[in-house]
Amino acid sequence: MARMRTKRHIPERMDRCRERWFDAPMLNRGKWREACGFPEDAEIFLEIGCGKGKFCTETAPKNPDALYIALERDSSVILAAIEKAHAEEIPNLFFINADAQLLDNLFDEDEINRIYINFCDPWSRRNKPKRRLTYRDFLEQYKRLMRKGGKIMFKTDNDELFDFSLGEFEACGFELSELTRDLHSSEYEKDNVRTEFEQKFADQGIKIKRVVASLV
Repeated sequence: MARMRTKRHIPERMDRCRERWFDAPMLNRGKWREACGFPEDAEIFLEIGCGKGKFCTETAPKNPDALYIALERDSSVILAAIEKAHAEEIPNLFFINADAQLLDNLFDEDEINRIYINFCDPWSRRNKPKRRLTYRDFLEQYKRLMRKGGKIMFKTDNDELFDFSLGEFEACGFELSELTRDLHSSEYEKDNVRTEFEQKFADQGIKIKRVVASLV
């Protein structure tokens, strides 16, 4: 895959969309609802690795009462998502430019209701599985930050990563449901929002795997 060109004038363009993101997101730890102007009973949906924002900008408007927070570590990539949300004036969508390893510094215990992990890096090279976002150390971190009954919605094109993730979910005590190895031909496709990568893989004839892991 060709490398994405670094965008120009990132600070200036980010500043024009300032209402969509926070300079110091760690200051919102434990009070994201208040910081974003949502009631205390509002659900928080977090997307880890939002890319250019197709998924979050299409999903957030479908659930206007939920607070959507999209995280992406690459500033040149998240800029596209922020500008899209800004242009479409999506009121319940906000962004964090940070690495997923910092989640404990960004969210408090029992603060998140749902986590989306879409097409994360499979880290297929030997000795790299600990970097997978579905590795058990990450899952234990998510468990601390999620409310009871919270869900992780996981999608991937990678068979090996999917099998690995199912084992990690079960080892960490998650209950699995809505499991499919061919999402686009399943009953779950009607409510599915495709990401940029998902559409590209689908166009290549690659079947998409999906599962919901619930914290019980």
